[in-house]
Amino acid sequence: MNNAVCGEAFANVLESSLGMVVPVSICSIIWGIIMLTTAVFGMAAIEKLDKISIPMLMAIMMLGTYLVIKQFGFGGMGSAIDPDYAMSFSAGVGLSFNFYAVGAIAPCDFTRFQKTRSDVWKSTVWGVLPMGIITLVLGIVMTKIANDYDISMVLINVGIPVLGVASMILSTWTTNATNAYTGALDTVMIFNLPDNKRREVTLVVGIIGTILGAFGILYYIEGVLSMLACIACPIGGVMLADYFIIGKGKAENWHAVKGFNWAGVIAWLVGAVVAYYLYIEYSGIVIGMVVYLILERFMPAPSRGNGVASDRIVAELEDSVIRS
Repeated sequence: MNNAVCGEAFANVLESSLGMVVPVSICSIIWGIIMLTTAVFGMAAIEKLDKISIPMLMAIMMLGTYLVIKQFGFGGMGSAIDPDYAMSFSAGVGLSFNFYAVGAIAPCDFTRFQKTRSDVWKSTVWGVLPMGIITLVLGIVMTKIANDYDISMVLINVGIPVLGVASMILSTWTTNATNAYTGALDTVMIFNLPDNKRREVTLVVGIIGTILGAFGILYYIEGVLSMLACIACPIGGVMLADYFIIGKGKAENWHAVKGFNWAGVIAWLVGAVVAYYLYIEYSGIVIGMVVYLILERFMPAPSRGNGVASDRIVAELEDSVIRS
């Protein structure tokens, strides 16, 4: 979906600035492949990208907001908009929750590189949260004042088309790279593939995602996010129950093992199915947690007790993390 947004913004700037009409699908594929290369090279490349892209994105967003206010004033803030498509307030809240619920489960693929729990806390509270709120507010202000939901078109209209498309490329590039990286790690673990094949798997997963984005998955964003939230929320419930309730939040009560925690798999599946049929995505968190707490009494987690994870297995897993 991110490369579809990027492709649409790039197609807009080509048409408005150069008079070139290029299909959005072509632009999406081109930029999808470009952004995918970052994920293929792993965390080192993603880290360098973030250090460059995030400050640039913030500068462009602040400049764009200034120019929009200068050109349109604050009159548009109070004007009513008659959109082609509208949703209720509760539906908007649900869509936002689904988006963040999916994003909240994935960071463990990155926070594993941080040395302490306090580092994880700091990166979230002082890094992700402020930047997310600031960019969200600036985006709302710009689109509301200019009466145009497309931020790239807003920036084109105020005279900075190159920076407009740059902002969309930067914002989607960082997200797209992390999504491809996370998806590849999950695929490697699910299918028990060799750790040294992560780059090849990233390429395959990324190409599939790029093709889906280029051919219209963006138009089904509500359904896709709802489905992903139904899948992701029970995972969060199982993780909370396993680590913080059963494991009492102590690192020494958990060990890395190979194979599956079947109590967790079953709890996740039950939570996902129930949440889907209730059409209440976030209920999966509670359902997954409760079911896991019950099942774990009869199917103890293999990651705990009696030295289940040998030093050799732990060493192999730690080595694979470093190589990935």
